[in-house]
Amino acid sequence: MSRACGTSDARDRTARGTGWVLSLAATAALGLAANSVFAQTASSTSRCDPAPAKAVSVQGSVEARHAGESQWRPVQLNDTFCAGDSIRVQERSRADITLLDQSVLRLNANSTITVEAPKERRTGVIDLLRGAVHFFSRGPNSLEVNTPFTVAGVRGTEFLISLEPQRTLLTVFEGTVVAQNAAGSLTLADGQSAMAEAGKAPVPRTVVRPRDAVHWALYYPPVIQDRQAPTYRAQTLLAVGAVDEARSDIQRALQTAPDNADALSLQSIMTLVQGEKDRALEIAQAAVGAAPNSATPLIARSYAEQANFDLTSARSSVQRAVELDPRNALAWARLAELHSSFGELDKSNAAAQRAVELEPNLSRTQTVLGFAQLTSVNTRQARQSFEKAITLDQADPLPRL
Repeated sequence: MSRACGTSDARDRTARGTGWVLSLAATAALGLAANSVFAQTASSTSRCDPAPAKAVSVQGSVEARHAGESQWRPVQLNDTFCAGDSIRVQERSRADITLLDQSVLRLNANSTITVEAPKERRTGVIDLLRGAVHFFSRGPNSLEVNTPFTVAGVRGTEFLISLEPQRTLLTVFEGTVVAQNAAGSLTLADGQSAMAEAGKAPVPRTVVRPRDAVHWALYYPPVIQDRQAPTYRAQTLLAVGAVDEARSDIQRALQTAPDNADALSLQSIMTLVQGEKDRALEIAQAAVGAAPNSATPLIARSYAEQANFDLTSARSSVQRAVELDPRNALAWARLAELHSSFGELDKSNAAAQRAVELEPNLSRTQTVLGFAQLTSVNTRQARQSFEKAITLDQADPLPRL
């Protein structure tokens, strides 16, 4: 789990079992790939068909302005966009947009793009007006990104482009990107970065930890159920990709009380999703030691144990969490996942049912219920559960899988 998202080796690291319990690395890697399970609305398809872009995940405040209009309107899940439409993502927000070939654009907070008409072979075209975009695809020639300082032609699978006041920054994680402007061009391959400034050709740029720049694009599973908990705000910040702000909240909590188990639990989840599974387990162990009778650190530890391929310990941790807090829906949901990984489908189904009884409006409980229904071949009910889970947490890749 050396890389947190978007790598083929991370995607291959699934936990053993029935196939729906994923390691955290695989969950992050899957991202928001997705054919949406919802139909487009008639109003969204009437302006252009096929629409070159579609919203598949909206978290926080995201708005769109149709071509030729001045009014910005809230974006909803499955809204479609035509050539000339603009999309802006506000503070503490993020969005995922799919293109015609199902490639995905992840828009960071404080980002604005304009959708342009696709080119030949369904190549998408966008103008990045501010902010950052993380791109993920499995097809070649699928995107062209225009900025004031460079044009990025994508010939591969995953890259990040950020627009600053005086320059454009590019990092390629997989594949090839050709960065060019009037002064010259530069071809970037896996792991390479570049910078382009006004009037200057793009030049190589050294980035020591390039994946740190896409921590905002990852999915951080919830471990704190109590909305009144002082650290719950940090969890909500992680849910919309506000990682730096969440980290600051966690650090302040630990400065006040170094044994704050909830803060340590969130720190463990952050560390794990960002690729440091051994360190994450250490932090989770410290959290359990600080509050051995709390369910939250045990849930966090179960994720770290699973990422280290110790499913027996992961299940034991969650079983203890359920014993300590029988009304903790997140604990029951985790127990359902881990029972399933051992092929114990009856136990998994019972735990999933209990999770939904306790908290029917949590995405994670609806997700585990959907998988339990799927293992019983109740596909219609499973689809309904997954659809509800997606509307409750549009960033979670598991119900889309």
